Amino acid sequence: MGIATGAASEGNSATSALIVAVIIVVYLGYSAFKRHGFRPRRVETTLSGQQLRHVFKKKVARNGWSIADDGNPMIAESVMPAGIRQQISLRISEANGRTIGEVAAILHEKKAFGGTAKAYTLRWRMNAFIAQVRRLDSSAKVMG
Repeated sequence: MGIATGAASEGNSATSALIVAVIIVVYLGYSAFKRHGFRPRRVETTLSGQQLRHVFKKKVARNGWSIADDGNPMIAESVMPAGIRQQISLRISEANGRTIGEVAAILHEKKAFGGTAKAYTLRWRMNAFIAQVRRLDSSAKVMG
């Protein structure tokens, strides 16, 4: 009896290397998917600045989040007992008779291996804001 050598062990090594490569690609793709979900976005709308602020309060600052700064930018943040502090901001300006709202995640924490912690919370809140603006103004243009 001896140790297996030859084609069988080379096949096992190649399979193992392929599995590791697939895991790395999936991890990197998933991390990029999460980061892309809370990228900064800009929405041009006919809604007023006050209406945008109301939508932001209703869709972002809810379920354990609150308004930390009511200025411009308006900042919503998670509560500290949630474990990880997160913040999303809304900056409002006017251009060409339209209101421009720029929404961005301004505070988020990273995990040990560089992935964003609780990225889905940021994604859901930002998407809810954009979706509500689109429901209220069908001519709204979203960039980002």
